[in-house]
Amino acid sequence: MSPALKFAALALLAAISPAFFGTRLAMADQPQDAAKAASEPESPAAAAAWKKLEIRDDAPWEQSRFGGDGDFKIRDGVIHLGFGDPLTGVRWKGDFPKKNYEISLEARRTNGFDFFCGMTLPVGDQRFSLILGGWGGSLVGISSIGGLDAANNETMIIREFQQNRWYKIRMRVSDQKLNAYIDDEEVIDFTRDDRPLDIRAELEQSTPVGFASFQCVSEIRNIRVRELPAPAAK
Repeated sequence: MSPALKFAALALLAAISPAFFGTRLAMADQPQDAAKAASEPESPAAAAAWKKLEIRDDAPWEQSRFGGDGDFKIRDGVIHLGFGDPLTGVRWKGDFPKKNYEISLEARRTNGFDFFCGMTLPVGDQRFSLILGGWGGSLVGISSIGGLDAANNETMIIREFQQNRWYKIRMRVSDQKLNAYIDDEEVIDFTRDDRPLDIRAELEQSTPVGFASFQCVSEIRNIRVRELPAPAAK
């Protein structure tokens, strides 16, 4: 789907449900409280717990095969995902935790107008995707919750992303919550319930841990992960 058609579709959705989109836009524009806007200082032990996923040719990376893939390169510690028709992606084949962990990375879109980082992650025996810059460039959300993707569940927000700017992305996955941060600002705080978590069928090639872009050119670097203590039982 061309960028023009995506913008038209987004406008149509907004017209159909103005209260929903208006609320989300207002939420995105509101200032965050200090606890969410600023990152807490890390203890030396917490900082040391981070493990880097090395970005080099001999590391366990594998190009995802969606069909219509753009070019894929690993160079100077950066993953380059070329313009796909519609998707280009890569997945990590090494060790990775399945629950109670945190992942951080930097990502940017250098060309195009759709999601530049669709990050698919495990959550116990389920999985989900964090979408950044979807629906023509500005949608953020989790796909999927109870069968509803990022455009249709309560995690959706609208946020502007600038071309060629590196964004710091962080995702916390626990038994109780999914929390997403952009440049240390918390943008998603989802308390898990009995609804199943899953991914859209198009992103199956991104499992178990993968990164994908949709009809755009993007780059990813500085990927780290650390395990977290299990939350105390209520």
